[in-house]
Amino acid sequence: MANIPNLLDPQSLFAFANTQTASGWLGIGINLILSTLVGGIVLIILAEVFSHLFKESIKPQNAFLVSLLGNIICLLALMFATSYIAYGAIIIPFAVWFVLMKIFFHEMNILHALIVAVIFYILTIMLIPYLVTIVSAYIPLSSL
Repeated sequence: MANIPNLLDPQSLFAFANTQTASGWLGIGINLILSTLVGGIVLIILAEVFSHLFKESIKPQNAFLVSLLGNIICLLALMFATSYIAYGAIIIPFAVWFVLMKIFFHEMNILHALIVAVIFYILTIMLIPYLVTIVSAYIPLSSL
């Protein structure tokens, strides 16, 4: 079972942060920034497509906020909750994206929210980390 630090004790959080490598923290930051940017752009495109094709009045002004919130919540959920929930790495991010789509874009049809949740699950859990690991092989992080 994972050793999860006490979130109320600053010393245990500091000790947990020091157990990670600098390149690991840098990779998490790059994943978060890249997922937010790509996710916001993809969400704007999907909202425009759904609003034109299906006559839904979706306003994508909060696309980057939704993408940032979803990425942070999924990251924290994957760090802390997946060791306690069976298939948590699959269920939690998908549920987070679906709930965020329905909260911020309540005009969106449930089927369309499910489609967007699947697309964002693939982006944030599979595609962006895969691309970051490919690119990080060419960046010398041994000096950090």
